[in-house]
Amino acid sequence: MTDIQKEMLRLEKELSSCPIGYISTKIIYGRERLYLQWREKGKIRSRYIKEKETDEIRALVEKRKQIQKRLKGLKSTQEGKQSRNHKRTAERNTKNLSGKLMLENRVVATVKNGVITSKNDKLIPLYFKYNRYIEGWIASRAIDGQRTNARLLKKALRIHHTDDLSTSLAVNAATITDRYWFKPDGSELTYKDIRFTDNKFDKLALFGDPDAFCLRPSRTPELTNTGSFEKCWKLIDGEWWMYKSGNENEIFSELFICRLGEKLGLDMAHYELDGKYIRTKDFTDSGSITFEPMKSIVGDNEDYKECFDALHEISGHLVMQYINLLWMDSICYNMDRHTENFGVIRDLKTGDILSLAPNYDNNIALISQGYPSNVSRDGDGLIRFFREFMHDSVQAREMCQRMTFPEITKETINECLDEIPIEVNRQFITDFILNGQEKMNEIISMKYEENQEEDFHNDLILQ
Repeated sequence: MTDIQKEMLRLEKELSSCPIGYISTKIIYGRERLYLQWREKGKIRSRYIKEKETDEIRALVEKRKQIQKRLKGLKSTQEGKQSRNHKRTAERNTKNLSGKLMLENRVVATVKNGVITSKNDKLIPLYFKYNRYIEGWIASRAIDGQRTNARLLKKALRIHHTDDLSTSLAVNAATITDRYWFKPDGSELTYKDIRFTDNKFDKLALFGDPDAFCLRPSRTPELTNTGSFEKCWKLIDGEWWMYKSGNENEIFSELFICRLGEKLGLDMAHYELDGKYIRTKDFTDSGSITFEPMKSIVGDNEDYKECFDALHEISGHLVMQYINLLWMDSICYNMDRHTENFGVIRDLKTGDILSLAPNYDNNIALISQGYPSNVSRDGDGLIRFFREFMHDSVQAREMCQRMTFPEITKETINECLDEIPIEVNRQFITDFILNGQEKMNEIISMKYEENQEEDFHNDLILQ
């Protein structure tokens, strides 16, 4: 996705939060009153604007005008026209989406013209708790089309409509990490027919292997292998492994955080080196348990408190695991934790949520982007985010203070470093991690009083 297309998506999302229409002035019983007016289904609708709302509504109406003006300019560019064509293609495809949403060979929802008309609330993907349109769910499972090797992959597979919806549907929206798939009306396919049993295009997806263009097109899990890094699924002795590329700092950071978490007794996805790539075994065992990203529950909202509250509604055990995840992310400086790289594990048969998924995807952490300039961790942004979370959520704070966190020692860090054959500044890593732990311990043990709020926010401004 180009910068212009990303900006269009951002503006369209922002536009949806602005009121439609214009402000009209009416004289009623000799008094001037303001109304927000808009056209809906050929009729003029209006809503009275309270005096205290006036400034806010005026600002939002003006903001909408400016966004529309900006969007009009972007849509006239070559990238904008291309994006609009893709959107029209997706809309046409959605109207033709009729069939069944399946879990293995069980029907969990019926789909008519892109809309879910009936569903099994216990087994259906969590995404559909508040959404009945299937297009977004299917499209979200597609490979990131901006990866260089993704474009090569689609070309080798002769996929002509390359929008996310069409890409995902090319393999019935099936993935390695769950057993959901889409069965169109008239199809006699079973789960055995659509599940992945091999992957001839792993090398093309991982490093752009030119020999892959000599292969006949076949079903590949790469079309639903999400994420921004070049990666692939390899089937080894009947088990799926995720291979991922990266530079030395990225690979070191992933390996180090994995080893550290394992030694601390935390639930971690295990990573290891294989030549110049890093790999991890599929923790769902080919979907025998179902992984669902946090995005299915909270969308793109990464706010710690929002995620905590959503998980707390499900289970107290989940939020304890979530706090452990944030604790590790804060100490190890994971800058890229978002709602698509953590989530929950569900029971395949019952749909029950069992736990948070193991901690994975730490390759944009620690020294992955270079060595941070402040080893002392004073004014550290990620630690500050955690402190704000503790201040804003009484439930999280009380739970956190009841929890026992593992202790990271210099000896533990050295053990991890000894196990990784990549040269790094060992003293920096040791100091950075231990200083981060010290800052986190201070936050966790901090006593919060009601009259602390003003001082707290003043401290944030100074930082």
